[in-house]
Amino acid sequence: MSRKEFHHLFYLLGTVALAVAMPLSHFLMGLSIFLLLLNWVAEWNWREKRERLQDNRQGLLFAAFYLVYAIGLVHTTDWVAAGEEMLGKLPFLLSPIVIITSKPFSRKELQGIFGAFILATLFGCCWNFGYAQTHTLGNFREMSRFIDHIRFSLCVVMSVVLGIHYFLNVEQSGKLRFLYLAISLTLLAYLLYSQTLSGILIMMVIALCYIVHLIASRADRKTKWIFGSATALLLVGVIGYTVHITRDYFRVKDPAPDTSALTASGRPYTFEEDPVLECGHYIGYYVCEEELATAWAMRSDSAYDGLTAATLTRYLNSLGLRKDSAAVMRLTDEDIRHIERHTANAYYVRKGSLRRALYETYFGMSLYRKYGMLSESSMLERVELWRASWQLVRDNWLFGVGIGSQRAALDRQLELQHSPIAGKKLGRGSHNQYLTFWLAAGIIPLLYFCFLLVYPFARMRNRVTFVYFALILTLALSMLVEDTLNAQTGRMLFTAFAPILLFHNDEP
Repeated sequence: MSRKEFHHLFYLLGTVALAVAMPLSHFLMGLSIFLLLLNWVAEWNWREKRERLQDNRQGLLFAAFYLVYAIGLVHTTDWVAAGEEMLGKLPFLLSPIVIITSKPFSRKELQGIFGAFILATLFGCCWNFGYAQTHTLGNFREMSRFIDHIRFSLCVVMSVVLGIHYFLNVEQSGKLRFLYLAISLTLLAYLLYSQTLSGILIMMVIALCYIVHLIASRADRKTKWIFGSATALLLVGVIGYTVHITRDYFRVKDPAPDTSALTASGRPYTFEEDPVLECGHYIGYYVCEEELATAWAMRSDSAYDGLTAATLTRYLNSLGLRKDSAAVMRLTDEDIRHIERHTANAYYVRKGSLRRALYETYFGMSLYRKYGMLSESSMLERVELWRASWQLVRDNWLFGVGIGSQRAALDRQLELQHSPIAGKKLGRGSHNQYLTFWLAAGIIPLLYFCFLLVYPFARMRNRVTFVYFALILTLALSMLVEDTLNAQTGRMLFTAFAPILLFHNDEP
């Protein structure tokens, strides 16, 4: 093996390790990046690198974002945090340069890289699923054992896209093609089971775009009509089912309360004024606390404290039962176990259910409307963060508040607004990557970043594949509700996979 072949093999294996690490290990990601950079320097073929750079000068536009973003250092007040952030964002500068100046991967090598990524994501899904079956989870976020559940869902989405792409477009043996299909369906099932709404919605948007792409690329009218009709029916079905779930949750199913009603034992009920509606029933109606405590002691060895009382009341309410001893005695042993684990709604035990995910969101909205509480809804917490971030952006729209200073500024703004999450979100970002860039460094880096997202589609269309389009769409949509590029996995999807797909011009 020649020296040049050795360095290319090292580059290939390092990239495979990076692809495996994205859904599984922050440490391995960092190590892979370091070894790839070390190998790039050790090649010492600067003339070849310069020639490749001249052929792929557009890649410098991606690397230049790091320098444009550095504008936010001009007036930062926290140089320690600023230094950590700029160090963490070095892949924006280094990854595109390493990729565009290295020997491009062959089609077979690209399949090996992305195949390793798919298998690593599949392993993560299987491990997470097994953990969920053997442990009691407080929520589904705890199921993701390797990286943050939202970033992991992005890896699942991209693995599905790549798997379907290989199944439909790559010439290979029939068994291998259907293996890609089986893996993709398994990953889709996990995505639904994990109830990561952002990942599910992104997957639906990509699927819709792909169907439109297929329709547009087909010449015969009959095929277009079949695909178009199937897509329309699918959309109508999803929207109709969502509307049905929403209507079923908010439609009042109880008649006007009879405040003189008594339990079967002759005890009076209490009726809360302006109670919260959940699953079509008012939680605060027909409650006999005395009977609940007595009946719970007969059904369970767990203490009847405030949390258990609230959980039991909501659980009975979700079943449409009154909150008395007769209702508690009607519960099954499985229901009792769910309540002991503080599952407050009978629909919450339906794993992988869209109804469960929507019901949790709707209950959080109800609590916010009545009590101003945000703890039950991550979506409403994001809205609160967006409000505070937007106020800061309006006051500092040109240059932001300074790289490294944005988190402390956001915490102060939450306190000024007397936000319910003031103090809770210490050190957290805006949960919107566009707002985070704007808040940290001002309008210029934000506009430049948006330019990077659209530039390849305008000036490099011969290099843009559907897989690249799906990757950028996945990241762009996730950045609406997350600081995607502040996390290592999100950064590497953008700074490594995107340049590879764009500048290693063979279809993956």
